[in-house]
Amino acid sequence: MCTSITLASKEGNVFFGRTMDFAAGMFGEDPGSPMSIVTIPAGAQVASQLNPWTAKYAAMGVGSTGTVCLMDGVNDQGLAGDLQVLMECEHASASDLQQRNLTAVLGEEFVTFVLTHFASVAEIKAHINEYGLLDQPLTQGNESVETPLHFTFADTTNSAVVLEPTDNGAFKVYDSIGVMTNSPEYNWHLTNIRNYISLDKFDPKTTKKVSERVSLDPIEAGTGYGMFGLPGDYTSPSRFVRSTFLANNLDPFTADNGINQLYSVFRTAMVPRGLERASQDDPLSDCTRYWSGYDLNKKEMYVQTCRGLTFSAKKLNPQSQEVTYTDIEIDNLVKWVD
Repeated sequence: MCTSITLASKEGNVFFGRTMDFAAGMFGEDPGSPMSIVTIPAGAQVASQLNPWTAKYAAMGVGSTGTVCLMDGVNDQGLAGDLQVLMECEHASASDLQQRNLTAVLGEEFVTFVLTHFASVAEIKAHINEYGLLDQPLTQGNESVETPLHFTFADTTNSAVVLEPTDNGAFKVYDSIGVMTNSPEYNWHLTNIRNYISLDKFDPKTTKKVSERVSLDPIEAGTGYGMFGLPGDYTSPSRFVRSTFLANNLDPFTADNGINQLYSVFRTAMVPRGLERASQDDPLSDCTRYWSGYDLNKKEMYVQTCRGLTFSAKKLNPQSQEVTYTDIEIDNLVKWVD
């Protein structure tokens, strides 16, 4: 379970963020692969499990330590994106992709592939029909993984796109409304959200006359009742609706408050540890392992893990010369005051 949201400031600066919700550890809290801030310089050879490529653009994001597999990130052109689970995802064989003249890509490498190849959402749209998702697991050490995925990307023009490999490995393309969660497919979410068309951010203040015998006054002066009925659970459809309405009803904000505003919306989507378990005997909880936020114009990122209140921040250095892995802070570095 994951959520991504895109916001724009009054000046037009764009901010992109995501929660990574997963039933495996990422920072030593549970068994799993350790995560770092991964930086890939322009010109670097990217060691793909399929065919290595040369990075056209520098990129930075959260990824598996020791690999170039980004879960989310931003490049030096201000293009950002992430991957999330989509159970309807389809993979295709190498021979099938070849027959359709599609270049094979691995889902786990796809965010890195896009960020190091393309400068904008428009460029992604122009070329995405050249690629297809291969039915080959990604091998890391003694483990092999093949995760059903879909992807979203946004750029500094505030354009955003959702890519879903649901056409026998080929991608269906949707213009994003600035939010993505998990299954069902994106077109289902776009239909479902119309069920909530009556929600707004204004408190009802006047008495509503229902009939000659019944008149209703708002409770507590109507505070918060404009959003009454907004779903509050952690299912993918509910997170999609909740994130969409909250993100699109914020007060206008300036760019210097962008990361704060982005984080404030995500607080409603973060899944506390323990609420989602596959079974009573399952020791792992599907919870928010980290939150990451990106300032696309400044090419800066912020990360907060499930293990601490501290934010780790880093600016993409387009002059970097080698792939680097930076530890993400997991402590509660709180300023105590008298």
